[in-house]
Amino acid sequence: MFKDKVAVVTGAARGIGKGIALRLAKNGAKVVVNYAGSEDAAKEVVEIIKAEGGEAYAYKCNVASFSEVEAMIKIALRGFSLIILFQI
Repeated sequence: MFKDKVAVVTGAARGIGKGIALRLAKNGAKVVVNYAGSEDAAKEVVEIIKAEGGEAYAYKCNVASFSEVEAMIKIALRGFSLIILFQI
């Protein structure tokens, strides 16, 4: 369903965001695991996705900052080709 698509999931290190990131990855999306606090938790989500054959990377960003979000999207565009943005 999401093959060859990219999902930038904010708050993806825990809770609902984590669940969304994992579900999108299971459905073929390449996932940018955005986090603001726990790098370890974000890396854990990335490792789960990769262990299941998916593609993901973690990116620290405060989504209240336009410039930080802009930088995250630019980096995602360099690494992946299409963006679907989900905000939590």
